[in-house]
Amino acid sequence: MKLVLVLSDLHIGSGHRKGVVNPYDDFREDSRFEQLLAKYTVGKFAEAEIHLILNGDIFDLLKVSVNGKFPEAVTERLALVKVEQCLKGHPRVVKALSGLLANPKSRITFQPGNHDMEFFFPGVQRLFCRALTGEDSHPRVRFISEAPFFELEGGIQIHHGHQFEAIHAMDFKKLFITRGVSEPILNLPWGSLFILQVVNSLMVERPYLDKVMPFWPLFAGGLLFDTRFTLKMIAASSYYYVRARLNPLWWQKRPFHKITKFLRTEFRLFEHLDQFAERILKNPGVNAVFMGHTHGEMVRTYPRNKIYVNTGTWMPMINLRLPNLGQSTALHYGLVRYASSGEPRVSLMRWRGRHTQTEEVIF
Repeated sequence: MKLVLVLSDLHIGSGHRKGVVNPYDDFREDSRFEQLLAKYTVGKFAEAEIHLILNGDIFDLLKVSVNGKFPEAVTERLALVKVEQCLKGHPRVVKALSGLLANPKSRITFQPGNHDMEFFFPGVQRLFCRALTGEDSHPRVRFISEAPFFELEGGIQIHHGHQFEAIHAMDFKKLFITRGVSEPILNLPWGSLFILQVVNSLMVERPYLDKVMPFWPLFAGGLLFDTRFTLKMIAASSYYYVRARLNPLWWQKRPFHKITKFLRTEFRLFEHLDQFAERILKNPGVNAVFMGHTHGEMVRTYPRNKIYVNTGTWMPMINLRLPNLGQSTALHYGLVRYASSGEPRVSLMRWRGRHTQTEEVIF
């Protein structure tokens, strides 16, 4: 039996201490994450070949502070401090991943997203691998660093999805800035810098700020019912935007002939990834596409048995669209079952797990 599990957008942070509110860690499903991976290590799956794909934003390192600050110049040393906090803050996650790898037929592939770019650093990859296996490298732990997507057999492409939004897209030809600095730093996209400079400071007052979709109804309602804070948000965002555009580095990142296209697309946030997937699926060699990033689970089927799956998120989200109005705490993952002939069957699964009778209230 050969199975592929696809998870994205867990947004694991530095952990929760009893009696201390941490608005920067949105992951509270350690128990059910552990249960999910345990399901695929026992019973009929005990001898199965399991490939777990961690498809971006598994860790929310943009919201992990170092000495109380959110540094913009992220070196490998800072990245190690941030990831170490997350691993220590969620030991059950580490235990679950280690337990999966205990099966010699299982393996893990980690594809960084726009919230965990730190995993492009070799030292961070060694730290993560060491936490899971006790070794700096392992033949069954792989990191995708050379391209924004990769492929599985059977014509399946795995994208995180951020590359289709100009504000979040990474430059894979220049993942690190080395010129004019003492040690390499991450070449963060402007969306990441916006989170570090603006969103994180605003979340102290409104912890739900990045958990509402779509954002425009919250913004419009805020002008009426939360005017002071909304105006503060507009002022902070405008200041950041102007300052960024006056920075010579921005013009180096965006050559003149690309500026018009960038300005036209940079505000299209969390929209229409299914349209990009449909375009990809027109390729005769592609039969399925997985994405995450938008925090909205989705399945779309197309002619010739082609399929697009978005695995959603494991962080609680408030949906203001009328068909799905309310808070969603559903947990999703992608599943690929390979038949003996090698033909894949692709599904989006909803994980329920076992709920405890009581749980601590964080907020």
